[in-house]
Amino acid sequence: MVELILVRTGDKFDEWYVDNLLHMIEKHGNLKYDKCHVIRDGEGNVYDKLQMFRDFTDDVNYLYFDLDVVIKGDVNHLVRDDFTLLFAWWRDRLHTPLNSSIMSWKGDHSVYYDDFYEDEDYSMIKYWRGIDEYLYKETECQLYERTCWSFMYSTEEMHYPVCLFNHNFHNMIKKIPWTQKYILQKIS
Repeated sequence: MVELILVRTGDKFDEWYVDNLLHMIEKHGNLKYDKCHVIRDGEGNVYDKLQMFRDFTDDVNYLYFDLDVVIKGDVNHLVRDDFTLLFAWWRDRLHTPLNSSIMSWKGDHSVYYDDFYEDEDYSMIKYWRGIDEYLYKETECQLYERTCWSFMYSTEEMHYPVCLFNHNFHNMIKKIPWTQKYILQKIS
């Protein structure tokens, strides 16, 4: 059993991004999932993603995607039992070598939420750069092999099945020729 998790809090992304991701998973990702959960309550910041660890603890496989990705190929290999994140191979290590745009796990990892929110103010200051740093320093995880690239570092289409558009999400729907064959066409 696979359950898909998406986070759409705040007003950064409209509903098209949810519809688009589901479209790409069904049309290009070849992923059969049993349920899709969309977290909608939150402040609209990156820490809202941590709610998934609190809310989804059953003994099933969970697969999370940021809304600002383009899925262009099979993503079944991303479903994992062990808590698994992306290795951000496309950039310098900076404060963390991880990227949480795609995550998978099975079972209860609510401790990640509980530990962060035990002292929320302290955690927000300590991990002001976001949850990638928190997950890197405070959890044990596996890393995906190179399965994606970041549009910020290469705007040309690459052979990987997923492209991350972190901080460039508006470019997904612009007339970039290679993205148009994968995304759900947005009606203005």
